[in-house]
Amino acid sequence: MVKWKRALNSTLAVTAVIFASKLFGFVREIIAAGYFGTSMEKGAYDSAYSLFYVPVLLFSSCFTSTIVPMYVDERTNHSIRTANRFASNVANLTGMLSVIVSVLMIALAEPLVRAVYAGFEGEQLALTVRLTRIMLIGLVFFVVAIVLSSVLNARGQFMAAQLTGFPLSLCSIAATVFFTGGGVVAVAWSTVLSGILQILIMLPFLRGDFHYSTDFSLHDRRIRRLVHLALPAILSMSVSELNHMVDRSLASGLNEADIPAMNYAFKLIMFLLGVIVVPIATVAFSRMSTQASKKDEAGLVQTLRTSMEQGAFLLLPIEAICIVLSQNIIRAAYMRGAFDAHSLLVTSGVFQYYAIGLVAFGLRDILVRAFQAMQDNLTPLRVSCASMATNIALNLILREFLGVYGLALATSIAGFVSVVALYALLRKRLGGKLHSRAMLEEWIKIAIATAAAVVAALALNHILPAWEGAVMRFVRLGTAGAGSVLVYAGACYALKVRQLREIWKVFRRGA
Repeated sequence: MVKWKRALNSTLAVTAVIFASKLFGFVREIIAAGYFGTSMEKGAYDSAYSLFYVPVLLFSSCFTSTIVPMYVDERTNHSIRTANRFASNVANLTGMLSVIVSVLMIALAEPLVRAVYAGFEGEQLALTVRLTRIMLIGLVFFVVAIVLSSVLNARGQFMAAQLTGFPLSLCSIAATVFFTGGGVVAVAWSTVLSGILQILIMLPFLRGDFHYSTDFSLHDRRIRRLVHLALPAILSMSVSELNHMVDRSLASGLNEADIPAMNYAFKLIMFLLGVIVVPIATVAFSRMSTQASKKDEAGLVQTLRTSMEQGAFLLLPIEAICIVLSQNIIRAAYMRGAFDAHSLLVTSGVFQYYAIGLVAFGLRDILVRAFQAMQDNLTPLRVSCASMATNIALNLILREFLGVYGLALATSIAGFVSVVALYALLRKRLGGKLHSRAMLEEWIKIAIATAAAVVAALALNHILPAWEGAVMRFVRLGTAGAGSVLVYAGACYALKVRQLREIWKVFRRGA
């Protein structure tokens, strides 16, 4: 129990840092919406960033899912020195690999853009190619930063690793506000600068028992093991972003506003997942990796159950409120400057359909982490392939009936398919130990409390006047959202939801 409460304390502390980081990211999108709206330039930038982010995502999926358990294993069963030499070798090898990848992608930028965004032509095509090439210059910095943050997470320094979220937002905001003449080109250059700043931020936290070495060896048995684990991990961890990229690719042949609208909506979803799920998954992954290394299956199961309950407790009511208040959320967040009524209509609709899958996206990430803690990346890979195939098939069908909304709905449905598959396979892997009557009862209580929150959200949305103005929009949203959350908390208290009691104990002890 003491260990669990310590983990909850860590989760809450990491949540605070991530919330601040994601809030800056949200402010970045608000400012971008005011300056660029859903214009062609914003669509070009979002598309270029998506292409640039593909290798970043692949490297991130590779390292965050493999370095943590391998570093922990080396440190637990060998020594800190061998663990550090392994991490240094990974940083050196991947730094070189990222340079090669960036050079190739810069040279092939135009055919890549043409292949992925077949609907682009003329000025939009040329601008997307230019922005892609600029951002790829910073790929090596992003990749090295990913390796270093994984090492920090493996050492239990969760908050230090999460500080890397600030530079991208701050640089982007500065470029948008102070270099307005440069437009989205200035924002692209700010991305490169943010990669350098990410590394500089982490260096002070790496001092102490981490010592960098110049090891550069492909023959290291641990590198071969990493590659073996990484290849299946790449797709399993990047499924959300890859599905979103597929959505944007199919949307390139639709309306001009669709891609920016999808980006604004998806960024909000990622903001919510980042604030809620990333802290839970980050702390749980480190603990489950240690438990798997020590062959503590009972401890791993308990950590996973607790993480899933925490995810459901926080995500279910937020998902419901987002669906009910989708237009209020988008109006308060983005509607200013170039973001007009048409932008509001398209973006709120896309956000609503993405929000349907919010709880599925979160639980999927937690379940994947459990497999990876046991150094099994092949199972999540298979599930991810099935999920992507489902998403693509549903995209092609639903796009014909619902347009851009169908693309978002397909992603949400695919998320639920993957959660069901991962849970069933994990339960089989653990011999049925994962499921318990207590966990089922907790979920039923949370669902009932969520239903109460939905009723409150609908009532408040109907009763409150349609206030205008940026401040009053936030007031209206805050009133409706806070009222719904209070009803949810009250229902959880009445139903004696375990997660509410545990979180309240932590806050009382902290006070």
